[in-house]
Amino acid sequence: MDDSFTELTARAVRAWQRDLGLPRTGRVGIGDVVYGPGGVRVASAAVRVGDRVSGNPVSYTSTSRMVTVNARADRLGWARRGGRVTVDLPDGRAVTGTVASVGRDATAPERAGGDGGDGGGAGEATVAVVITFADQNSLGRLESGPVSVRYASQRRADVLAVPVAALVALAEGGHGLERADAETSGAGSRFTPVTTGLFADGKVEVSGDGIREGTKVRIPR
Repeated sequence: MDDSFTELTARAVRAWQRDLGLPRTGRVGIGDVVYGPGGVRVASAAVRVGDRVSGNPVSYTSTSRMVTVNARADRLGWARRGGRVTVDLPDGRAVTGTVASVGRDATAPERAGGDGGDGGGAGEATVAVVITFADQNSLGRLESGPVSVRYASQRRADVLAVPVAALVALAEGGHGLERADAETSGAGSRFTPVTTGLFADGKVEVSGDGIREGTKVRIPR
């Protein structure tokens, strides 16, 4: 391949035009060809052969599969380029993705019945977040479909956690835990006050005097 346009090149162009049903001029005009940075996948075609073309007749994407999330504009703290997220696929598998880009424009949802209804506001506007996958094989054979994206907004390391259902509201305020090895005699002696921290996946971070790794607690019925 070189920069020279020869009779052989013109012949190839005429053959290409013949296949497309175009006048066989042997010349390529500006706008006849759209170049991409690499391989592309045709996502949809809005016209058929012979139709009059207007607007954007064809849409395309990268050949690498990715996910676009319409994330709420007021909850974008997790969407940082290079950030890791977990994507739950329609077939039940979970794969790791990376935030590749975050849109700069927020889009408000369309309201039914025009602009006169109540509700709707800046809190409901969304921003497009694109998530890519380094391991394309992890996606299996899926080409499209609905997915769920999970991310960690906070993390706690080396903490104690108990089921949320184990928490008991204390009469003096705050929360406590009923220890399985505690004496049941005496008012209030069954419960140990605790300070709660992060809640996640049905568990809660706890700390307090007498609470240590291996402590057994009861879940009220």
